[in-house]
Amino acid sequence: MNGRNKRRLVIWNAAAVVLTAAAVLAWSVGQPKLSGAQAGASKLPAGLIRVATYNVRGPNDRSPNSWRDRLPRMVRTIRENKFELIGTQETLPRAISDLTESLGFASFGVGRDRKRGDEHNAVLYDPERFNVISQETFWLSPEPETPGSSGWDSSLPRICTWGLLQDRKTEKRFVIANTHLDHVSAIARMQGINVILQRLGPMIEKYPFILTGDFNSTVDDSPARMLRNVLRDSRDVSETDHYGAGDETFHDFHENRKERSHRKPIDFIFVNNRVRVLSHGTIQDFRDGLASSDHFPVTAEVVLLDAPEQK
Repeated sequence: MNGRNKRRLVIWNAAAVVLTAAAVLAWSVGQPKLSGAQAGASKLPAGLIRVATYNVRGPNDRSPNSWRDRLPRMVRTIRENKFELIGTQETLPRAISDLTESLGFASFGVGRDRKRGDEHNAVLYDPERFNVISQETFWLSPEPETPGSSGWDSSLPRICTWGLLQDRKTEKRFVIANTHLDHVSAIARMQGINVILQRLGPMIEKYPFILTGDFNSTVDDSPARMLRNVLRDSRDVSETDHYGAGDETFHDFHENRKERSHRKPIDFIFVNNRVRVLSHGTIQDFRDGLASSDHFPVTAEVVLLDAPEQK
């Protein structure tokens, strides 16, 4: 090959490189960009669990907020956010059956009155994902094993439902507990937390542990402070910034924040140090001025750990 041909070959190769780069750039510009969730989907831990706490509201409201009206909104919210494990409050048997049937979920827990009826703190779960090994409901009173019992000026009997579950994906066992503290008596709320910590202390020490609930108190009040001595607020230890609605979790069906009476959360997800929290959010599910409940659901993406986190 003479010098002239060599120069031609170099020019052709350079041109080919430029054209190839231009073609790649043009193709990439025309492709849809991946969202953060799509881009990170392949990096999500295999054992990730989407847990939520959800005060579903008793069926005492008239249309457009009757239970019949709200059920499809609640099912939509749960499906869109892919909740797999839900601690519910104010849940009557009809709501439990409606939700489990609509979602293909199962549930455990009993009601708070002497006949184990009335409102439940039912835990709803995906039976294809979780297996319930054991479960129990106890009363937040000086006699925790007495159905319908109450104490400390509580306005109503209050309960805590908990279960030992196994994740079918990872075979790991963990405990979820769910409660609804009294809305009137501050002493009853504090004593209720004492009963929960005393009864479930061994479980907190032994297993990854999640506590969901409507605590009828804020982060600054005694119940949350008492719990933070033993557990961690999932919002505080989330590895990503809190997202979703404003700080309040109770909105009383007011879409306009200025009309809401609460400015701080009263619904929480607490975890021990054997639960890693990847994200935390308050789901704002108002559409066309209508919400699924008078509370926003609060959710966290968590991973169960083999050993306590060192933080």
